[in-house]
Formats: sequence, structure tokens, C-alpha cells
Amino acid sequence: MIGVFIANESFLLREGIKVLIKQARGLRVVGEAASIAELEKMVLEVQPDVLLIDYANGAFSTDDIGHLKNFLPKTGFLAITTLQSKTDMAVAIEAGIQSHVLNVCSAEEITEAIFATVNGDKFFCGTILEQVFDADLHGEYSEDANCDPVKISARELEIVRLIAEGFTNKEIGDRLFISTHTVMTHRKNIMSKLGINNTAGLVIYAVQEKLISPDQFIFDSAVN
Repeated sequence: MIGVFIANESFLLREGIKVLIKQARGLRVVGEAASIAELEKMVLEVQPDVLLIDYANGAFSTDDIGHLKNFLPKTGFLAITTLQSKTDMAVAIEAGIQSHVLNVCSAEEITEAIFATVNGDKFFCGTILEQVFDADLHGEYSEDANCDPVKISARELEIVRLIAEGFTNKEIGDRLFISTHTVMTHRKNIMSKLGINNTAGLVIYAVQEKLISPDQFIFDSAVN
């Protein structure tokens, strides 16, 4: 059983997360805290597999995360917050946050994020990924954002990775020894398969498929 500790100021959110975890096979709640004092008192003894923390609600902060990481070397840190700026997310990642979802995410996304974090993977929900590559971080949440995978060919995956890393069509063609026209054709087919119409969507897919890490984009945008 994977032990989950909940650090959230909101009683209602803690109760909701506990219900979610109770319904998920292989997970159990090993503790909860509404303040940093309660968290420090309990979590060090429990040494949970995953710590679910809202670092943006006033009771906890990114400084707390950095401090706790020193005493919880085997614990994965999963943030469940409202939508934050790229700068704030970059600070949280630097402090030790491994995965990040919103408190309005579905039970499936939150559960998937917990298991991914335990396995040492990074998990960012679809809405966060969309906002990371959106020029206006404070816009409306997109109801279409999701983390559902779409399977495409190995060559197409390689092209998606190169596009996400910022290479031009000509540069991609030179690297893969194909013409620019062929790259553009692949790109058109990929976007059609994925149901997207811009480069940002390709980057989001690349992150979801773990072709690239979202960290570099969060950190890059935070310093720009």
C-alpha cells in the first residue's frame, strides 16, 4: 500500500482527497495536517511515500517544501493547488515539487499523479500544461485539456520531440535526412491525429508522452 500524507489548510479539500484515496486501490492515507506545525510534528515520523501539499494557500509555502525535503528523502512531493504563475511553479519545482495538479482536477488525474510520483516520474495535469505554453497564464481554464495519450509512430514521435525542443522544419529535416516538405507533411499528419492546430499543442503532447520534460519550459518562461 502506498502511504499518502495530505497537507492542506482546507478541511473540505482534505476530506475530499481522503475519499478519493480510499476509493483508489493500492493507496491509503497515513496522515493529514492543516498547518506547518502539524505537518512537521507528524510527517517525519510517518515518512509517507507521497506528500500532497498545497503550497499556495497560506498555511504552507515553497520554503517549507525545501526544508522538509531534507528529512523526507524517499518521499515524493505532489502539489495540489489553484493555478499558479510560471514563476511560482518554477520556484516550487526548484524547492522539490515533483508533480503538480490543480484542486479542480478529476479523481483520475489526481490518482494518476500520485502513482506517477511514487514511481519517480513527473506529472503535470493537462490544464497546467496548456497554461504553461499559453501567453496569458491568468486566462480561463480550458475544459478540453486532458492527459489522455495518443499513439503515433516512432518517426512522428521523434519529429514531435524536435519541434517541442524548438527546431525549425529545415533543421529537423537535416537531422533526420528528410526533406523540409516531408517534415511539414509529417507535422500536418501529427496535428491531425492529435486534434491540435498549433505548436503549443505539440509541446503539451511531448510533455505528456515524456518525450521532453516540462521543467525546462516552466523555468525558461519564469526568467523571461
